[in-house]
Amino acid sequence: MEKYLIVTDTTSAMDQEIAQKNGIELISLSVIVDGHEYKDQIDISTKQLYDYLRDGKIPSTSQPNTGYLVEQMEKWQEEDYEAIIIITCSADLSGTNNGFHLAKDTVGLDNVYIYDSRQVGAPIMDMAICAKQLADEGKTVDEIFAALEEKTNHSFSFLYPDNFKQLSRSGRLSPMAARMASMLKIKALLCLDEQGKAVDKYTMSRTEVKILKSIVDKFHELGVNAKQHKIYISHADNEIFAKKAKLLFQTTFHGIDVEINYLPAVLTCHGGLACCAIHATYKI
Repeated sequence: MEKYLIVTDTTSAMDQEIAQKNGIELISLSVIVDGHEYKDQIDISTKQLYDYLRDGKIPSTSQPNTGYLVEQMEKWQEEDYEAIIIITCSADLSGTNNGFHLAKDTVGLDNVYIYDSRQVGAPIMDMAICAKQLADEGKTVDEIFAALEEKTNHSFSFLYPDNFKQLSRSGRLSPMAARMASMLKIKALLCLDEQGKAVDKYTMSRTEVKILKSIVDKFHELGVNAKQHKIYISHADNEIFAKKAKLLFQTTFHGIDVEINYLPAVLTCHGGLACCAIHATYKI
């Protein structure tokens, strides 16, 4: 059996505990608060990030610096892996993919294979776990990449911010538009486009019920079903909504597997507290 290392980063909604349990190497993005830089899931926990947001702080995230990635690759090089498969957030949404390529070229490793998931959040975690399982079964790099591509092509993601405050603070929405939406009590549902290049507006509504109906309708349109799909609900301290959505999806899609977890820092910093992401992922 070939000796493969599977790597992803914290845009995947994976934490150190899940990574260790599944034998996956997890690379931390940086979370920046008041000029201080913290390694996500190492120097700062998800709950600490929520506390900063509650205190009115405006955190941001940045990709791992190249020096850190070079250091990691040199460490992996010493382990003499036959192949190192790195699964990243969409290259159009984060510079992390490019950072891994730069580190690979700097170290001069020819056994590093970098996959652009064209996704963000839990679908990346799902891909990493799948890649590890396939590697353990003795699948080749080409076979693993083919499976990842199948997952990418059949995954769909929504982002549901509870309010527009953090979207405005992070520069994703103008202050005037945020104020107008709040005054009119409008809720927005965003989605990741099919190419993974941008997060766009999907629909607007005045009620959470209609937001959830829009998600269910889209999943029906995509042919989401319990046999072929799994749904992830990632939330930034909004367990009430997550549980409500889980019950709806399991009822509507006849017992489909639904996993609730925490929203990764990169999405929380943009979407704010109580923001939720809903992902339909494809089973292999």
